[in-house]
Amino acid sequence: MVIRILFLICVALSSYANARSYEDIIESGQITIAVYNDFQPYSFLKDGEPAGVDIDVGKHIAKALDVNVEWLWLNADENLEDDLRNAIWKGHIITRQKADVMLRVPYDRRFAYAIDGYGLPKNEMVVMFSPYQQENWALLRDHEKTNDIRTLAIFQYEKIAVELDSLPSFFLGATIGGRLRDKLVHVDSVFAGIDKLKAGDVAAVAGMKAQLQWGMGPLTERYDISADGLAAMSIKSWDIGMAVKQDYRELAYTIESIIEPMVKNGEMEKLYLQYGLSYDIPDYFRTE
Repeated sequence: MVIRILFLICVALSSYANARSYEDIIESGQITIAVYNDFQPYSFLKDGEPAGVDIDVGKHIAKALDVNVEWLWLNADENLEDDLRNAIWKGHIITRQKADVMLRVPYDRRFAYAIDGYGLPKNEMVVMFSPYQQENWALLRDHEKTNDIRTLAIFQYEKIAVELDSLPSFFLGATIGGRLRDKLVHVDSVFAGIDKLKAGDVAAVAGMKAQLQWGMGPLTERYDISADGLAAMSIKSWDIGMAVKQDYRELAYTIESIIEPMVKNGEMEKLYLQYGLSYDIPDYFRTE
């Protein structure tokens, strides 16, 4: 009897943990969506409840499918391949829980179809689809300290906060012959950098534009956010999309049919504006 009970529990957990097809999701009345944990302004807890842009996007998907939504909170691993493995095709290392779809996946065809050293597809276990936003690197400047100088040369004399081990950190440390390196103030997050800016400890903060807008709130004339000075970065902007397990393309097609009209008719932009964020349409739609 005990063995039978354990068997039934294992079967139930296996069913709960597995990513599922479109038909299974509709039949069960529930979709599991993976979002990054504590990643403001996209997915985080506010007063104990899920909040953020990606939470609202996920709710819109669930509503259109007429199912309930459950969140799989994902802690970022060392790289995107690890995140896709943990969220979509293999599952958590302990629980093996998987999501049906993952949000905030960089949408890049070269990455999606990349080949490894053995000539095999690196990401054959997932399908990346439905870009819904373009993200950008930017600088938040204090004009009183930078004198409205738009080049990076001013940061030979003024400090700039940047998240440790981020692309802006590597770029700013190497540009102009490394002359900005001594003025970089490394912080654990963009929001910690904004705190230093408000305290007058730095003249600027480098980071993702949406996080700078969210963390700073409405700007006074003293501050502005722009990409001025960052033109030489290897990656200045990138599209953000979604991913499902390779076997479940029907689910991807269905979600794409929900998201694409939101992007084209301005509904997605309105969602971002509700969080005080500007919205940049993905390059995917600009080339149509």
